[in-house]
Amino acid sequence: MNYNLLFIILVISSSCKSQESNQTEFTYENFDTVFLNYEPFKNNDVSKKDYEWAKFVISQTHQALKNDVANYNTAHYWNIMSALDALKEDKLILKIAFKKLAESEGSCTYILNYQDKVSFDETLPELFEKYYLQCESNQVIEVEFNIEKYISENQLNPKLVRLIQEIDLNDQKYRGADEETFKSKQPELDKRNAILIDSLFNKYGTYIGKSLVGEKFNSVMWSVIQHSNPKMMERYLPVIHKATKNRELGITPLKMLIDRLYGLKYGYQIFGSQSGFGFEMADEKTRKEIELKYGINRE
Repeated sequence: MNYNLLFIILVISSSCKSQESNQTEFTYENFDTVFLNYEPFKNNDVSKKDYEWAKFVISQTHQALKNDVANYNTAHYWNIMSALDALKEDKLILKIAFKKLAESEGSCTYILNYQDKVSFDETLPELFEKYYLQCESNQVIEVEFNIEKYISENQLNPKLVRLIQEIDLNDQKYRGADEETFKSKQPELDKRNAILIDSLFNKYGTYIGKSLVGEKFNSVMWSVIQHSNPKMMERYLPVIHKATKNRELGITPLKMLIDRLYGLKYGYQIFGSQSGFGFEMADEKTRKEIELKYGINRE
C-alpha cells in the first residue's frame, strides 16, 4: 500500500470534516456567538494573499469584539463579510453574514458606497440586489427628512446644517451609479465638496462634527476627505485624529482614513478596512508604530 497517499487522503479527509463542521455550526440565531471562535480555513482556490488578509481581519475583529456579542456593530459585520467572502466560504454562511450586515444600523452607507470594492454582488447577486434597492429607497426617504425640525431640536446653526446636508447629498449622489456615470459625474462634485470643506474648516477652525451639525451629519466632513486625494487626506488626518479624541467622530472613520492614505502612498494598510483596493497589509512592526502614533488600541 502507498502509505504516503493514504496519509494525504487522511489529511484531506480530516480537513474537509473540520471545515464542514465549522460551516454547519452557523445559523442566523447563533452567528454572533459562533463567530467569536471562528478560525479561517484556506480553500485550495483561495490565494495566499487573500487568505492572509482575511485571517488578519478576522483576528482584528475578534480582538475588537472582546468575546462579547454585545460589541458587534456594522463595521464588524462589514469586515466579517469581506473576510468570509475572500475565503470563499460556504454560501449558506455568506448569506447569514450578509443578512447580519444588511440588517445592522448604518449598513446602507457601506452597501451603497463600496459596491465596486467587494464581490458580494457577484457572490450573492439576488440578496445583494434586494438590500441595495432597499438602501436606495431608504436614501430617498432620508433625503426628505424634516431638516427644520432637526435643526430646532438640536439647536444648530441653520445655514451650516443646510450646507452640510447639501455636501452630504452631493458626496453620495453618483456613488451607487454604474461605473461610467460615476466616473463622468462624481469627480466634479467631489472637487466642489473639497473646496467647501476647506472653506468651512478655515471659518470654524475645527472639524465640523457632532457639536456643530449633530449626530446625523458628524461624518460628512470625513467622508469628503476620504473621497479626496492623498494631499488633502494627509492635511486633514491630524484634524480627524483630534475629532475622534474629542468624541466629535467615531474611531472607525479614523482607521479608514489611515488605511486609505497609507494604501495610496505606500501600498499597504494598517487596519484592513480597505478591502478591494489591492492594498497589502502592513507588517506587525509598522502596525504597532501607527497604533501607538494615533493612540489606537486593538479594540
